[in-house]
Amino acid sequence: MDMQIFVDALVWLLYIAVFIWLSRKGSGRDVMTSGRVGFAILSFAFVATYISAVALVGFGGLAYKYGMQMLLVAAGNVWLGTWIVYRYLAWPTRVCQRNLGARTPVQLLAKGHRSPLLGRCLALIFAVFLGVYASAVIKGAAILLNQIIPVPVWILIWAVAVLVATAVFVGGLRGVLYTEAMQGFVMLVGMVMLTCAVFSKVGGPLSGMAQLAALPPAGPANTGFVSLADGSQGWFIVSLVIVTSVAVWAQPQMIQRHFALLSARQVDKITPLAMLVLTVLVGGAYYVACLGRLFMPEVASPDEVMPMMVKMLLPDIGLQVFVLAIVSASLSTASAIYHIAVSAISEDLRGKKASKESWLAGIIFCVLLSAGCAQIKGQLIAMLCTTSWSVVGSTVLVSYVALVRFGKRSARAAWTSSATGFAVCMFWYLSADPKFAVLPCPWPEMAKIPPFFIGFAVSLAGWFAGWLLDPKRNENSNFWPEAQQAAEPDRQSA
Repeated sequence: MDMQIFVDALVWLLYIAVFIWLSRKGSGRDVMTSGRVGFAILSFAFVATYISAVALVGFGGLAYKYGMQMLLVAAGNVWLGTWIVYRYLAWPTRVCQRNLGARTPVQLLAKGHRSPLLGRCLALIFAVFLGVYASAVIKGAAILLNQIIPVPVWILIWAVAVLVATAVFVGGLRGVLYTEAMQGFVMLVGMVMLTCAVFSKVGGPLSGMAQLAALPPAGPANTGFVSLADGSQGWFIVSLVIVTSVAVWAQPQMIQRHFALLSARQVDKITPLAMLVLTVLVGGAYYVACLGRLFMPEVASPDEVMPMMVKMLLPDIGLQVFVLAIVSASLSTASAIYHIAVSAISEDLRGKKASKESWLAGIIFCVLLSAGCAQIKGQLIAMLCTTSWSVVGSTVLVSYVALVRFGKRSARAAWTSSATGFAVCMFWYLSADPKFAVLPCPWPEMAKIPPFFIGFAVSLAGWFAGWLLDPKRNENSNFWPEAQQAAEPDRQSA
């Protein structure tokens, strides 16, 4: 027993030591820039930012409940959320960012559409929504740590928040990328261990699939555990694919990962590696959670599925590694969110380059906001956490893609698109979502439409309306060719 405790402590101490060492990679550098970073670091950092503990544990539990149809979510994350992003958005974003001299995603949109006020409004939205969303991520990590560290959860929440904040303060963007890459690698190791253990338990993936197909339909898997469900159950899966694979395009923490790209050719190396790692992580998590139906008793809460499976199949050292993987998923997401929220407060809202003092003030604000909200059990906090991706995506996706992919610049169109997308998405949550509705729903029959769908549609309509009303729209249609010309030297030197 003493040797087991020693090994467990050694694993955690090694993890913390590597985390601190990598966070210092950005020490003494501009907190908003990354410098030269290799493609493997960027690949793992992208995946670690994308995938949080919610995806591995929460969605893994949904896979146990809904069956193999959850693999559609994994496929959407890999192809829509990664391949499409790197094929059509990543390098154009980097080119536009450099052409505009933007240091943050907020500045990319504000300078791109020539509206400083739009930038300040977006900075406020990002700071509040992402800061509160970080509370859910931090609380998830604290609850997991509480399983192996006999310390009250509220203390662990503050400890995790301070740890993440310290890494962001010391290392800036460069340090965040390196620590995320390490955490992404730990996540990969943990998921490979669990996948191998489950395959051994059920006799292999093909045998497991055959046994799963023999189970009778039940509940959400109303056409069987290897088929897309009928009715609202299947619609829920499709909507989950779109929200997690398309709304992610415009999440500021994901946009900022493109700022570290060195050349167009580097994108060609990042894409397959990121897709492979993401396939193993989310595809593996959802696949083995589905197979859990074959050897686990009925589980009441989906959130209990993955922890129960790990305790059942992995030895103690494997359990420690998997807990590290889930904690890594939380910390990597929290680090990315903190960096965006702090930059929004310390630089974007102020309209000037962040100083060390303003950066520290932003860090303190984020710690107090996220750790404080994590202590609160309330409807508003739950709503802000749940709605973050949909609201942010509805607000900026259209104006972001219009700028970096099609070269369209218009303050009026960006304002109408962002304002209508934000307002309608929030209204839809407050009136049509059964969990958060506090207002009467004007169209009850349309309540099944996910808020992101309606928010995006209205935002797109708002963009076209604003564009048609902009007298300078013809002058603002040549931004991308200029940016493309600026990119040619990099393509030749790559």
